Amino acid sequence: MSDAGNSWHGRFDELVGELRDGELTEEQSAELNAMLDLHAGARHRFAEQMQLAALLEDEVALGQLEESNSGAPANRFLAKPGYWSAAVGLACSIAACVALVVWFRAPGNLPGGELARTVPEPTPVSFVQGDDETIDEGVAVVTRAFRAQWANDDVPLDAGSTVTPGLFELESGLVQLEFYSGAVVIVEGPASLEFVDSEKLVCHTGKLRARVPPAAHGFTVLTGQFELVDLGTEFGVDIADDGSASVHVFDGKVEIYEPGSNRSMATHRALDATSAVSVSVDGTRHDVRPEPARFISASELQRLDKEESKSRLAQWREYSDGLKSDPRVIVQYSFERHNDDPRVLVSQKSDDRSLDGAIIGCSWSAGRWPGKDSLEFKRPGDRVRVNIPGSFDSMTWSAWVRIDGLDRAFNSLLLTDGWASMRPHWQIRKMGELILGVRNSEAKSHRDYLSEPLIDVFSLGRWTNLVTVYDNANREVRHYVDGELSAREALVPEAKGPLGIGEATIGNWLNPVSPTSNVRNLNGRIDELVLFKTALTDVEVRDLYEAGKPQ
Repeated sequence: MSDAGNSWHGRFDELVGELRDGELTEEQSAELNAMLDLHAGARHRFAEQMQLAALLEDEVALGQLEESNSGAPANRFLAKPGYWSAAVGLACSIAACVALVVWFRAPGNLPGGELARTVPEPTPVSFVQGDDETIDEGVAVVTRAFRAQWANDDVPLDAGSTVTPGLFELESGLVQLEFYSGAVVIVEGPASLEFVDSEKLVCHTGKLRARVPPAAHGFTVLTGQFELVDLGTEFGVDIADDGSASVHVFDGKVEIYEPGSNRSMATHRALDATSAVSVSVDGTRHDVRPEPARFISASELQRLDKEESKSRLAQWREYSDGLKSDPRVIVQYSFERHNDDPRVLVSQKSDDRSLDGAIIGCSWSAGRWPGKDSLEFKRPGDRVRVNIPGSFDSMTWSAWVRIDGLDRAFNSLLLTDGWASMRPHWQIRKMGELILGVRNSEAKSHRDYLSEPLIDVFSLGRWTNLVTVYDNANREVRHYVDGELSAREALVPEAKGPLGIGEATIGNWLNPVSPTSNVRNLNGRIDELVLFKTALTDVEVRDLYEAGKPQ
C-alpha cells in the first residue's frame, strides 16, 4: 500500500502532463526527476500513466473521447505529437533502476541446533512485469485459513493469498498451504515458518501435517534437529519451544538426516508408515509411538472452516439488517437472489422497490460464503441498471468484489450515465488503481482521484472490500482496501456543489448521448454494494470491513 501522505501527487501529475504535451521546460524536467528520486511510488505512478496513455490512444482516435458527445475536455492522457520520444526516454531510465533480487540457498546447507533466520522479512506480494511476461515470486498459496492470526499484520495471509519466500509467524489458528510443487501442508499456530522455495520449508517452532503426492517427491522440511526429505507420503512434524522435535509418518516413507550434514548417509535414517521418532535438544533420537490424532487433518480443517463460514454469514446478515435502518445509507444491495424474479437486484433500503436494479446478462454465482449469492460479470453486455436519486455533499462507496481480471483500460464498479458535472465514475484502472473520476461543475475539467495499485495478478479470485470516500467537509478523497487507508488526495478547488448518481450502471457504463459506449465491463463478481450520504471515518470503514470479511 502507499503512504497516506500523497500531497505531491497534484504537482507530479501536472509535470507529467507537461511532458506528455511536449512542453516540459528544463527547470520542470529537473523538478520531475527530483520527485522521482524523492517519493516512494513516483516511478510506478509515472510508468502507469505512460501505459494508460498508450491504452487510451489505442482504444479511441485522438480527440474522440467522451467530450465529443458531452462537451467534456479531451482526456489529459492523450498526447500531442512528439511527446513519446521524451516520455519513452524517461521511462527507460526509470526501468533501468529496477532490479529483481533472487535469494537462493543450497539444500541441506543449514547449521545444526537452532536454525539461523536468514530469509528476509516477507513483503506484500507483488508482481514483476518483465519484457514479455509477468514474473511470479510466490512459492505457495493459502487455500484455507481458520481464525489465523499473523504476527506481521502488514502481510496478512488469508485464503487465496500467495506466499513469497520469507519468515512468517503464525500466532494462532490454522492454515492450509498448497506449495507450487504439489505438497499440501497444514500448520497449527503458534508456529514460526520460513518459506524457502516451492520444495523447501523451514519450521523453527510449531506443528504441521504434510501430504506429499508423487509429483512433489523430494519435498523437504528443515528443523533444528533434523532434515526431512519426503518420498511421497503423509507425515507430521512437531517442534517444541525448547528445540526438541518429533516426526510421525502416517503413510509412505521419509528420510531424515542430521541438519547441516549435507545429507550424509552416516546420519541417514528411513522411516516407514506407522513409525515415529523424537529428537531431544542434544540430538538423541528415540523411537516413539506415532500419534496421528495429534495433528489436525484436512477433513477436520474443512469441517471447522465450514462451521466458521456459516457463523460469519449469520453475523454479516445481522449487520446488514442493521444498515436498512441506518439514515446515512442511500442505497444498499446485498446481492441475494430474489426467487420470484431473479433478474431483479433488490434494494434493501426501499420498500417501494424504486431503487431495485435491472439485471442484464449477469449470472448468479457463489458469494463470500457458502449460501451467499453474488452476481458475476463477464461479457461486455453484462450490467445492472439502477436509478438513485438525490444530491449529497459527501458520499461513501463500499463494495465487496472478486476481481477475476482487469481486461479494460477502465473496469466499472458504479458509473453514472454519460459524463455530467458532479456525477462520479467509480472504477478500477487496468493497473489496479481505484479511481473516483469527477467532472467539475465550474470549469471544463475533471479530476481522477487515484489510489496506488490495489489489485494485481495475485489479488485475482479473492474477495476484497473496496471503499472510496468523498469528504467535502475535509476537502479530500480517500481510498481504502480491506479496511485500510490506501491513499488520500485533496479536492481540487474547482470541485464545488453536491454529488449525484441518478441513472447509472453497476459493473459497466452507458453513454446515452452516443449510439455506442466504450467497453468498461467488470470481469468478476460483486456480492455487496452500499452507498452512504456521509463521509465515513477510518474507524467506520474498518468496522464495515470487519463486519463483512469472509474469515
